[in-house]
Amino acid sequence: MKITVFILSLLVCLSALGAEPEVIYPKIKIIRSAEWYGEQASLWKEKIDHKKTDQFSWLNYYLASRFARVDQHTLDAMVKSMEAAIPNSYELLIVKGFQQEYSAQSIGAFQSAFQMNPHQTASYAPLVLGYEILGDLNKRKEFSERLLKSDLLSSSLLNYSYNVLMSLESGAVLITEGENTTIPLFVLQDVMNVRQDISILSIDLMTNEDYRLRKLAENKLNDAAVAGKSIEEIVAQFPSQNPAATIYYTLTMPGEDIRSIKDQLFVVGLASQFSNKRIDNLSRIRENLEKKFLLDYLTVDFNGESEFATGKILSANYLVPMLMLHEYYLESNQTEKAKDLEVLINKIAAESGKSLWVQNFLNRSVADLVPYIPSNTLNIKALEGGQKKISATLYGGAYEITNQDYNVFLNYLVENKLNEQYERFKFDLSRYDEPALSFMKSYSAAWIPSKKEKYYTNFPAVNVSHEAATAFCEWLTEQYNGAADRKHKKVKFRLPTLKEWQIAALGYPKFTSWELDENMVEVGVPKNSTDELTKDSRMVLVKDNDIQYPWFKSYNYRNKVLNSHGCALGNFKFPDSVKPCVPRQKTGPDGFALMAPVGAYFPNGMGLSDVVGNVAEMIDEKGKACGGSWNQAPEESTIHSVQTYSNPESFIGFRVFMEVIEP
Repeated sequence: MKITVFILSLLVCLSALGAEPEVIYPKIKIIRSAEWYGEQASLWKEKIDHKKTDQFSWLNYYLASRFARVDQHTLDAMVKSMEAAIPNSYELLIVKGFQQEYSAQSIGAFQSAFQMNPHQTASYAPLVLGYEILGDLNKRKEFSERLLKSDLLSSSLLNYSYNVLMSLESGAVLITEGENTTIPLFVLQDVMNVRQDISILSIDLMTNEDYRLRKLAENKLNDAAVAGKSIEEIVAQFPSQNPAATIYYTLTMPGEDIRSIKDQLFVVGLASQFSNKRIDNLSRIRENLEKKFLLDYLTVDFNGESEFATGKILSANYLVPMLMLHEYYLESNQTEKAKDLEVLINKIAAESGKSLWVQNFLNRSVADLVPYIPSNTLNIKALEGGQKKISATLYGGAYEITNQDYNVFLNYLVENKLNEQYERFKFDLSRYDEPALSFMKSYSAAWIPSKKEKYYTNFPAVNVSHEAATAFCEWLTEQYNGAADRKHKKVKFRLPTLKEWQIAALGYPKFTSWELDENMVEVGVPKNSTDELTKDSRMVLVKDNDIQYPWFKSYNYRNKVLNSHGCALGNFKFPDSVKPCVPRQKTGPDGFALMAPVGAYFPNGMGLSDVVGNVAEMIDEKGKACGGSWNQAPEESTIHSVQTYSNPESFIGFRVFMEVIEP
């Protein structure tokens, strides 16, 4: 809420100052944040309000809105407005092409735009993909050449894409997703004859059935029937249906799309190779970085590109293979090579905002890894019982990790004399002064609870770093997989992705999409505005019904946090004007001044408690936590809420998810 108000205020200020909007370039040239595109959309809209027939402003308004991830309904309405304001225009044809993605109508719109004005460049990149879909390689080459000669393709992206292709073995299949990672690969093959032995398959284009069947037949590959399947399912099934193929995935594939096969993916450069068996990927990384890659562009900006040039944005993907090679150099006493590579690593990290992450990695020692030593204090059956089913292979903890849970891990480190790891992963109380310091020490201490005194053992663990939470998950994984009485052969405990967290927070067992807003959910039909319990039900769309909290089944309370008695349904920060809930007279409507014990409020439909409020929960992306907390207002503590953080905090904890690898 505060961020939204700030952005709106900023837009007002920009408008008052007469700020000029910037040209919206395709993402093969420039990549900016969704917030920035949103600001630009507002500025371009002002231009249109001043002159309804301004074709250039309409095109930029549409592109900015599209890149700001505006919903499809809004974009459709925008096209109708364009049809009225600038009919029969080049810009309208371009927009219609984008609206009808990867269809015959889409390609026809881009072709008509080109015929209308062949010197305008907006149709070039879409027609590279269009003629790829149609199987006309001569035309694809023609528009690859046009695109290369235009000013729409980031030169650093071309270098990056060259190194992607050089990461692959001869005759391999490369799975891509997104126009900005696919188009430059075609340009390199068509115009520069680079790695024409590689078969490039775009997941986006594979939704076109005619194209998919023809493309797979040309490459003697079996079809991963797409109808009704998510991208994740297509990606996961493709290797098993084509066991003889050597398959790679670009490093830009979204994590949620490859999560089911990530344990079979091995980074070999700027791509990951799929393999059911362990491969010597370090040797491949060495060969690629030392002999095959073009890296000069990373140290010298030959073309004076913007800091937002797509190739520069994607350069962060070099960090993982480079850090692996750096570690190899140190272990093999090649210190000079390690020093030289570290300079480049730090440069890339600084330019991509990854400096802290890289420094944490470089400053660690081999001893920082937590070795596997069986723990006598971990209750495997209780651990299994505390995991609630989300999907066929994914489970989520019923509660946030408690102080008691986390202290079992810390005690393990102490008992096994893993002192360096203990210092690294212990509760971080470094930013507290008295008297808060004494309270937080008592709060997180490894007390032994009794019938008379429970202390804070059952409260959520806070002041834990993302690195420490990840280490806890890895330790838990090793302990479970090494236990003789475990239920599953092999699992992986981890922090959830954003989409996984949101679906788990929604708590609707019959969900059909990992996109929260796309799900239909069953809700009770109230007779009046205060009904809590209902007999009848109906299906509604999450996006269109302002569903903010996991108790949405009581439809009147889908966006409310107080019940009919004025008592809170979660642990949030309320203003002083909100009266305490009777009989609690001193601590507000939720009954707690700070953190609450886990399970203090009823669970959602999947059995997960406290998914909103209490403490915000870390996800796999460092610096982001979901669901709000005792320190956030209710409107900032929803199943949609994502907040950023830079340090461990008293209002941020974590919930462990369990992925079953082998049942």
